[in-house]
Amino acid sequence: MSVLFYDLCYALRQIRKTPGFALVCILTLALGIGANTAVFSVMNAVLLRSLPVADPSRVVYLRPSNPPRNTGTIDTEETVSYPVYDALRRTSGAISPVMAYVPLSSGKVAVRYGAQPEEAEGEMVSGTFFSGLGISLTRGRGFTQQDEDSHAPLAVLSYNYWTRRFARDPEVLGKTFYVNGVPLTIVGIASEGFEGVESGRSADFWIPLQSRQELNAYGNPPENGHTYINDPTWWCLRLIGRLAPGVSRTQATAQLQSVFQTAAYFGAGNPQPGEHRPTLNLSEAKSFPGYESMYGEPLRMLMAMVGLVLLIALSNVAMLLMARNSTRVREFSLRLALGAKRGDLFRQLLTESFLLVSTGGLLAWLFASSATRALAAWSHIESSLAPDATVLAFTLSVLVLAALFFGLAPLRVALSAGPAQALKTSSSTANTDAGKSRMGRIVVAVQMTFCVVLLVGGGLLVRTLQNLQNIPLGLKVDGLVVFGIKPNTQTLEQSRVFYLQLLDKMRALPGVQNVTIMEERLGSGWSDNSAMKVDGKLPDVPNGGSSTVRSNVSGPDFFTTLGIPVLFGRDFSSSDTATSPHVAIINEEFARRFLPGQNPLGHIVSPDGFDFPMTIVGVVKNHKYRSIDETPIPMAWAMYAQIPVLGEMQVELRVHGDPLAILPSAGKAVRQLDPNLPLIEPITQRAQYDTTIAHQLLFARLAGFFGLLAVVLIATGLYGTLSYRVNNRTVEIGVRLAVGAQRGQVLWMVLRDSLVLTAIGVAAGLPLALFVGKALKSALYGVTPLDSISYLSAAVIVTMVAMAASIIPARRAATVDPLKALRSE
Repeated sequence: MSVLFYDLCYALRQIRKTPGFALVCILTLALGIGANTAVFSVMNAVLLRSLPVADPSRVVYLRPSNPPRNTGTIDTEETVSYPVYDALRRTSGAISPVMAYVPLSSGKVAVRYGAQPEEAEGEMVSGTFFSGLGISLTRGRGFTQQDEDSHAPLAVLSYNYWTRRFARDPEVLGKTFYVNGVPLTIVGIASEGFEGVESGRSADFWIPLQSRQELNAYGNPPENGHTYINDPTWWCLRLIGRLAPGVSRTQATAQLQSVFQTAAYFGAGNPQPGEHRPTLNLSEAKSFPGYESMYGEPLRMLMAMVGLVLLIALSNVAMLLMARNSTRVREFSLRLALGAKRGDLFRQLLTESFLLVSTGGLLAWLFASSATRALAAWSHIESSLAPDATVLAFTLSVLVLAALFFGLAPLRVALSAGPAQALKTSSSTANTDAGKSRMGRIVVAVQMTFCVVLLVGGGLLVRTLQNLQNIPLGLKVDGLVVFGIKPNTQTLEQSRVFYLQLLDKMRALPGVQNVTIMEERLGSGWSDNSAMKVDGKLPDVPNGGSSTVRSNVSGPDFFTTLGIPVLFGRDFSSSDTATSPHVAIINEEFARRFLPGQNPLGHIVSPDGFDFPMTIVGVVKNHKYRSIDETPIPMAWAMYAQIPVLGEMQVELRVHGDPLAILPSAGKAVRQLDPNLPLIEPITQRAQYDTTIAHQLLFARLAGFFGLLAVVLIATGLYGTLSYRVNNRTVEIGVRLAVGAQRGQVLWMVLRDSLVLTAIGVAAGLPLALFVGKALKSALYGVTPLDSISYLSAAVIVTMVAMAASIIPARRAATVDPLKALRSE
């Protein structure tokens, strides 16, 4: 221990003698290891971490396929009807228990605690949800089967929501919590880390399955008073269960199949000829479903990129250590001559590397913690991305390997000459071999290769991002702000009156130019798609084209507010009421596909399966609807005052100045109509569209960041290495100048080394970048994997960085005073 203590003290003195060197090494390690830890933390949370439930290996999702005809589904491969759930949960043996859950809204719902309304994500769950999953409660209790059967007005809060909204107030239990105006009693706080079992959703609270119309599944307004419970044709519930001890998934599927197939036709009539019977499938629930398809490939690409960054960082530090230790060859030789063993030198070098790595690792962990919070905000990944024990073990493993690597890398230099080297009188002669080390040149060339690969990958993704951001949307998004409103109305007439009053109040707000409403928000990714009759029949589509029409419900001055050009006819107006002739507006793609060569105005359209004819009164220009990168599809709009169903609507305001500045005034006006109503998910329309390319934005920015990080690391390493080499060759350069060498020749001698290494790195990196481009092909938009601009830019950037990093050491070499150089020893 005393020897280790002396080694540690000596290592501290060595680092204190070269603080600039130590700082560069520590920051390089912090950036390289921190970036890897941050991305691995995301990958661990999204792809590797198990559901935060007891014994997740026994938990399964119950997934249907081929639902019966005459049924409506939220997702044909994930949702079932309430009768199906009821039949399966009463079947004992294979799965115990079967649990159901369903969102209260496709987004967020209106909640209120105290006087201020707000929005939150909520789910209805079965009474056995918490007990079946083995979720412990931080405070209070969960639900029971009796709570489900009686549709008890209770609520359990998530730990995060309790922390964020209630500041972990223990007195919140027993208090009243309003959801869509319905009073509920808070009875429990879920354990920390549990926020649901569905990917893409992070529940703030849960309530037992309800039968009230105000708390219908997905926030849908009940049709004819029917909710998800008494409408057997609506498949909207998601199921999860726990396999009974000793029962396999295959056995459970066989036991439940007949029960499922019988219950599936409850309320849907008998199977029709040729119809495929529905089947039930059980899938593992070890991790969140859907995350693999959403994030798997991009995260693996990022992990490969930061892996290259880590290699560059480690090789940088190794080169710096080798260059620095080359000046200590006489010291090492003297130690050997005085009786030190080679193991003693290795222990000393390992101690020095341990100090550098531990300090860099601490900064890396701080960097990674901050980076994961930023990644969570940018990516909108609902799972907790906080580093856990797995991430800590990963980071420690990298640090241990780095410490060993840095201890071994300089050892060859330290032992290169042996004890006889101590008798040499000139450190310049002692360092001649080290200064000409081929290993350092190889490492620099490999670094250049990796940098080219990273820059090409980042360039392709950044070019993709630029192409996406420059796509014409077909409307004027600047100055638009949108938010949702879900009124607590019971009848269709009450809803119409509410929205009429709301539009009047919004128009009266200072700074508002235009206002309108719509059912599906533009840029939300949601749409209502179905076939549509034209003049009483389904149109014939040539060349096997699709007859699907995307529809939406909108308010007066809809296209005027959004800045969408009306090509023929007119916009909706306030005179289009429930008692006036029903009207529709179509886009030019609808007219081109279904009414080619005809005047669309005056034709009659009607949704297939509904007797609801509407006369076309306008044709508008194609515009982006669900996402920025979608292709045109036939669209039709109906006037909100003329349709028989009204629920949550999206309010769109065009304002002067900052669009978000109008939100406080808008919220105040809404609360004058109903104090329980918050503005749901308020956002500018441009930002709403940007959410549709959020993944591309995130990964392009990260790829660009890692490419620039590689450039910085290479510049730092190259500069440090060349500086050490020039210092080691001071006497040699002085001799050259003394015997007649020109300073320009010395300058070129140093620069030539860098240019040769750069040329080798670029030549090796471009072919490797071709494979990266092909791997990224599915993530590219408007750019090919062989984009010449990206490849040329990468080569130019690497060359410029090499020149910039080399010019200072080269100028220093060219300005060496020959007399001082010769006297230095």
